[in-house]
Amino acid sequence: MSNPLVRATCPVCGDVVLTTGDLALDEQWGEPRLTFACPRCHEQVSHDVAAGIVHILRSAGVRRVVPLPGPVAEEELSAFMADFDRADCLDQLRRLSRDA
Repeated sequence: MSNPLVRATCPVCGDVVLTTGDLALDEQWGEPRLTFACPRCHEQVSHDVAAGIVHILRSAGVRRVVPLPGPVAEEELSAFMADFDRADCLDQLRRLSRDA
């Protein structure tokens, strides 16, 4: 099964034709954005997308950008390690295992 064709606009090349497989939907910063690499100049292009058509893009096969987690802060790591120094650490882990 082939991906549907989509016309998009590159700021350098103008109108270009892509497939839904060439597009990505980035929703990680609040406002949805459609991103793609221009097939002519290979520049990364990003356009705002109306929230009402996000579900249409997803059902057409446009993949979602999965955000990468940020680095762990030193304070978070220290708090995590401190939990292992607690006298009841093993008891807490056993309770969590039973409740899961």
